[in-house]
Amino acid sequence: MAKAEKPDMSSTVLRAMKILRYLKEVPGSQSLSDISKDVKLSQTVVHRLLNTLKVEGFVYQNPQTKLYSLGIGFIDFVNKIFTEMPIAPFIEPILIRLRDQSGETVGFYIPMGHERICVLEFESQQEIRRSVGIGRRYPLYRGASGRALLAFMPEDRQQRILSLLPLTQRREVESLLAVTHREGYSINEGEITESVGALSVPVFDQQQKVIGALSVSGPRFRWNRTTMIPFIPTLKEASKSITSSM
Repeated sequence: MAKAEKPDMSSTVLRAMKILRYLKEVPGSQSLSDISKDVKLSQTVVHRLLNTLKVEGFVYQNPQTKLYSLGIGFIDFVNKIFTEMPIAPFIEPILIRLRDQSGETVGFYIPMGHERICVLEFESQQEIRRSVGIGRRYPLYRGASGRALLAFMPEDRQQRILSLLPLTQRREVESLLAVTHREGYSINEGEITESVGALSVPVFDQQQKVIGALSVSGPRFRWNRTTMIPFIPTLKEASKSITSSM
């Protein structure tokens, strides 16, 4: 019997991808020994691969704790992929229109591992305004946009993300996620930045899988629950427009 041909693949690349996928799935930063144990590779091999990935910006090592996490090198890839997707030209005019209608900064976030990343942003044209910054990352369990994403993700992914939170905080987040899922939007007043408020809704693809979140944010003296609530139907309609454009 003839031997089956082996796929023409690089074992080094496959090992590096295994490490990157592991860092994407687990919450928080990881030690060399934990990575080695969980991906079932020797510490020598893992250390060599991590050093290479670190030089290229795909892995970050905290200089104090020596723990590893995904690096910012992926941000450029995410931004390029997203901005060159056919959907991007449809989203940008919608964000600009929302910016003009609300008078506040409008952003589009996508999930990346256990975080959300801002991939598009159109700042308010008012003198005092909120600015997030493209490439900025936050945990999925914090803020209006994070909850707008996390509340509509599969239960097992939610539990992985929430599992490392202190019990009291976890119960609080779970309660907020339930409200977000029921109402279809999330509001944040000073949760991340004391002076900032935000209103967010999820964005779905044609299969109703959550792929992003629309967010309108601004200074709380101007953008607060009183001014956000009337804008909810407009923001939800914008989300539906993005889905239909796919």
